[in-house]
Amino acid sequence: MNTHVTAAARAQLLVEIVRGRAEGHPEGNALRTIARNLTRAAKFLREAADADRLPDEADQALWRARMAAAQTDTGIPAAVIDYVSAPVLGYAPELPDLLPADPEHVRRENELRARFLDLSRHLDARDEDVANAVLVALIRLYGDHDRLADDVALHGRATSSRRPTGRTRAHARPSTCRAT
Repeated sequence: MNTHVTAAARAQLLVEIVRGRAEGHPEGNALRTIARNLTRAAKFLREAADADRLPDEADQALWRARMAAAQTDTGIPAAVIDYVSAPVLGYAPELPDLLPADPEHVRRENELRARFLDLSRHLDARDEDVANAVLVALIRLYGDHDRLADDVALHGRATSSRRPTGRTRAHARPSTCRAT
């Protein structure tokens, strides 16, 4: 499967997850907007299967889906939508480094990063059920990460002179994306 077809398949799996959450959800309209834009992105990605870059139309549809996710409380972290375009762009989102000062927050961040690394290995599973489960787990993971980020913002971040025990420089990341 080429990168565009892989990206289209991810978009379609995410559409089904989002649609499943829309019914009865207070932000159902926003969830349907996300699903509609992911559907459009999947269509443009399939049509451009022989292209060497992300089609502008797909990029715009993904941007609209991200904005709908970011502007409302849909329970779909905008970062998860970036996993759709990752195969075409050649890099996938990573968890932003929070640099927590509190040792309990460091422990929680390390657990999130371990879950992230485990999930990343299975994102391209050929089994649709596994790929679907990974996307659902990524939604939960990024939600947990967002909640931890709120806690860290409230309790403070570590500085280079205040780096907590159990945290090494190897954990620091210069960006939030990694090569795929």
